[in-house]
Amino acid sequence: MSINKYDEQKFWEEVDILFPDIVKAITSLAKKSYISITNLRNGVTWWSEKAMEYFGMQENYTIRGQEKSKRSIHPDDLEDFRRGFQERVAGKNMDEPWEYRVRDGSTYNRISARARMLNDKDGKPFVIVIRYNNYGISDEVDATTGLHTEPALDREIREFLEESGQGTLLKIGLDQFSHINVMYGAAFSDKILNCAAQELLRLLKGKGYVYRLSGAKFVISFKKVSKEELQQIYDEIVEVFENTEVEGKKIPLKVSAGAIFMEPYMKETNAVRSRLTYALNHSRLEHHGELVIFNDEICGSDENQFELIGVIHQCATHNFEGFRMFYQPIADTKTGKIRGMEALLRWELEPYGMVSPGVFMEWLEQDPCIFDLGNWILRTALTDVQKLRKETEGFFVNVNVAAAQLERREFRSAVMNILKETGAKPEELCLELTERCRDLDIHFLRGEVEFFHSQGIKIALDDFGTGNSSLSLALELPFDELKVDMSFIRDIKQKPQNQAMVQSIVDYARRTNTETCIEGIEDKEVSDYIEKFGSTWQQGYYYSKPVPIEQFEEVVRKNETEKDR
Repeated sequence: MSINKYDEQKFWEEVDILFPDIVKAITSLAKKSYISITNLRNGVTWWSEKAMEYFGMQENYTIRGQEKSKRSIHPDDLEDFRRGFQERVAGKNMDEPWEYRVRDGSTYNRISARARMLNDKDGKPFVIVIRYNNYGISDEVDATTGLHTEPALDREIREFLEESGQGTLLKIGLDQFSHINVMYGAAFSDKILNCAAQELLRLLKGKGYVYRLSGAKFVISFKKVSKEELQQIYDEIVEVFENTEVEGKKIPLKVSAGAIFMEPYMKETNAVRSRLTYALNHSRLEHHGELVIFNDEICGSDENQFELIGVIHQCATHNFEGFRMFYQPIADTKTGKIRGMEALLRWELEPYGMVSPGVFMEWLEQDPCIFDLGNWILRTALTDVQKLRKETEGFFVNVNVAAAQLERREFRSAVMNILKETGAKPEELCLELTERCRDLDIHFLRGEVEFFHSQGIKIALDDFGTGNSSLSLALELPFDELKVDMSFIRDIKQKPQNQAMVQSIVDYARRTNTETCIEGIEDKEVSDYIEKFGSTWQQGYYYSKPVPIEQFEEVVRKNETEKDR
């Protein structure tokens, strides 16, 4: 029998008895969409099971206007919600979605609704069908590559941790993919990503499972793989990606990769993901794309170190427990008087005791938690600096800024809001750009520097003289201060080349009306020797080691007394 000749009416008559179950089956297959069907004659609404589950309804059938839901609509959106529904019932804007927000725990999810009207045989509105799309639920399949995405990866990590406590993750990043985006456009870049995904699937068939993350990053999970096998797999990926060809165009892809071997004592999914990202960043920034294994690079096989980093991460994401601010003096080179301080983060919690920032700071700077932690640091520092304002006019505080903070769109507003909250003055704040900031786009950095200058906030370049990019940044951007790295000061009296370097930095800064701060001043002998170079500021243990604000105030009072004699 030909399908074309099949009686459509007969088809629906045969399945008519099952039609309610067919509707329920269709709606149950949608993960992030919910359906309601309202009889406009009697006002009765049927809700799909998924809708009942999400909105917290007690019954499938409700009377319009009398629905009881455990989730509330955002107060600002109530009028829009009612108006949108009434317009659709009246047959208006049927092709347009209307949006509103629904509370989900402590946050709100965005809901987008679309409607279709069905008329009775007389052409009068009879039934309205509404589909609600929940943007708070992530898609688990990436449309560009066809790979599963982060929610599926997180689920697998949890299964690894809960069931066996073992497994291996390999995170791969396509370096400088933003340049490819600019050169070839977004559509062609998506084809490149799809090609990369297919190559990974081909190489990993039967060995591991591939996931697509945001941007140009992938994660491969392995249930069991040795370090030697992992290195061999990565070498194959590097070779294949270097010879990528899309639509006749050869597009060499440079990659970096980090890996982590999960162990039974690892408990937190977020901590595993953060360590994996840390290893990837180390590969890109310090190992020229070579595979970096977190277990080897950071902690070896030290179970206690893993536990410690996990605890610190939890504290950074929950009320900043254990974190404390210490301050080190910044002194006027000419007078020796303390006129500022640098805010330095410390962490102390029993039974771990005081933990050096060298253990956790580099890792935290690459974790998403650094934005909120950075705001806490800034708020604390700006509150504390006002305690010195009464005794020392023009006292200032230098606060370090990580690249992950600076990149956030809301960083500017966060800084200005914290200034307003604390009552601190813009001229009391100097933001120090840390080493990772040098890798950011120069045009982006210029925009940030110019914005903060327009608000009266100073910008310093930390660790000047180290790395390849600090000199070029100083030539390109109008910094207020260059902080000369302490590596130049170590044994400077015996090293003519260091003397020449420090003198040239100070001379350059003087000619460009830029202040200089020389770090690493350990004693009076070094301080007296460094004075001849003519820097603006000095900083180091000679003036004081980093101390809490209560002790710092005493350090300043003692310094004032001594210098006024």
